[in-house]
Amino acid sequence: MRDVRLQVSGREYGGWKTARVTRSLESVCRSFDLTVFDRWADAGEPWPIIEEDECTVLLGDERLVTGYVDRRSIAYGPDSHSLRVAGRDQAGALVDCSADIGQLEFANASVLKLARKLCDPFGLRVRMQDGLAEPAPVSRLSIDVGESAFDALERACRLAAVLPVSDGDGGIVLSRVGAARATDDLVEGENILEASADYDGTARFSAYRVVGQVAGTDDFFGGDAAAPKGTAIDAGVRRLERALVLRAEAVATSAQAKRRATWEATVRAARSQTVSVVVQGWEQRDGALWPLNALVHVKSPRLGIDADMLIAETAFSLDDGGSKTTLALRRPDAFTPEPVRVPSGVAPWAEIARGVR
Repeated sequence: MRDVRLQVSGREYGGWKTARVTRSLESVCRSFDLTVFDRWADAGEPWPIIEEDECTVLLGDERLVTGYVDRRSIAYGPDSHSLRVAGRDQAGALVDCSADIGQLEFANASVLKLARKLCDPFGLRVRMQDGLAEPAPVSRLSIDVGESAFDALERACRLAAVLPVSDGDGGIVLSRVGAARATDDLVEGENILEASADYDGTARFSAYRVVGQVAGTDDFFGGDAAAPKGTAIDAGVRRLERALVLRAEAVATSAQAKRRATWEATVRAARSQTVSVVVQGWEQRDGALWPLNALVHVKSPRLGIDADMLIAETAFSLDDGGSKTTLALRRPDAFTPEPVRVPSGVAPWAEIARGVR
């Protein structure tokens, strides 16, 4: 079995009593939380680990986190001593710090160049996912004074329909949803130890109507220009009186309003379902760790699921029950990129063409 090791200032620390290392598509930085008991009882002093120490967390020989210690807690009593150490990888600086790059307005900018400009002050490398072509330039991005570097990066990536994901080794990868597939399936009665599913229909509606406005011309005028609108239906909602009307944030044509309505219906339906699965150990049968941003087939009759789902988070844990992995699963279309205005003749995002499932 792989062990958990923390490397700090040229020294390596193991023997952790509890451990948790988390990777998530919804958090650009990876995190760790480690606790040890009675490791320094004979020496009479705690390990020399303090906040802001550079560190590396390994599961076996695989590096999962390269970053810094954020917090530590020391406790002792007549019969015990404990040290708890928690931190994040280098991408944590994007979340904590403002985007102070000497420029607030960008037009027709490469998302890769934008990401590198935002990440460079923190020593973070940025690359595109292998095999993924760089998206079309971002037409316009404005950074608010004091806005965090991550918020600016996330908005730029959303406009380009990519996800910023930490590689755990001092870098950011611009990726697409479902970049890989897990080797193993998740099957009730076989490798699923625990599972739960939450279904929340409060944010779903039977009908979505998006209204907007577009400047009229000699050939495009009247009601179409004054009040363009688009509609989408979520057939999975049985209460037909549930409707949502949204105003487009920017000037929009009827076609653009339709795409936005379809996106709202698709993503709200997908995000209404969240699934958590716990498996024994950290590895799949081929010896590889359970991956992030990968599709996995889930078969659980008691949850009513027999479909591919997206691994949106992996949490590798160690406690008295041994090593386990908790997988947060989402429908893949929960991460469908929000449609943006595109020039005439350019196709909308292919991901939203399928509509609501």
